[in-house]
Amino acid sequence: MMNGIVEGDVLDPTIVLIVSAALSAILHTLVPDHVIPLAMIGRTQNWTLKKMGGVTLIAGVIHISVSMGIGAVALIASAALSRVIANSTQQISGLLLIAFGSIYVFVSWKQKKGGHMHSHGHTQADHSHENVNSELKHTISDKNSKVGGGAWIVAIVGIAPCFTLIPVLISAVPYGATTTLLVMLSYAIVTIGMMVILTSIAFKAIQYVSKLHRIEKHMEILAGLAILLVGIWFILEIYLGL
Repeated sequence: MMNGIVEGDVLDPTIVLIVSAALSAILHTLVPDHVIPLAMIGRTQNWTLKKMGGVTLIAGVIHISVSMGIGAVALIASAALSRVIANSTQQISGLLLIAFGSIYVFVSWKQKKGGHMHSHGHTQADHSHENVNSELKHTISDKNSKVGGGAWIVAIVGIAPCFTLIPVLISAVPYGATTTLLVMLSYAIVTIGMMVILTSIAFKAIQYVSKLHRIEKHMEILAGLAILLVGIWFILEIYLGL
């Protein structure tokens, strides 16, 4: 077959590269570092599943754009330089997640503690939960604010690049612009699609688990801790080569 997928019993390199890009994207997004922060914030802000998907889509587009920008650096300059840029960007993202998670935990804990000290016809747990939600709306996730908690998480998650794109991209260049473009599209579509699917699944799972009263009243603190731990994981990925 001269014009099919197989030519001279050898797989068409374009097909191989497209499949490799898709598989790399799947494996990359299976790691929950880009899923959990979005899902936890979505739960604490009571987003709908549709909004959760839309926010994740935006984060995915930013994520892919940053990754492709670093990939372009690898093609123009060198893979070594692009790795330095990717590691630096991921480190910044990790530190921002740690800072965001720490602030989220502190604000939630402070307001929960304050809620136990006052009661006006409500149970302590209800009053504490109302105080936490009220404070978070005015400090981190105020819907009237142009930059709320959700926007920060989208930005932080978005700037963390996926370095797995670069080797596939470099491999595609010798086969021409069309192959390179198809590889980039394959990686982008699969990555964004997987992020939306996995985040939606995580979001629904968190919604289900958080229906338990003991978990629900600590949801904001748990969200902050989860984001904090993901930030630490970002840093460990760099220094431990995970």
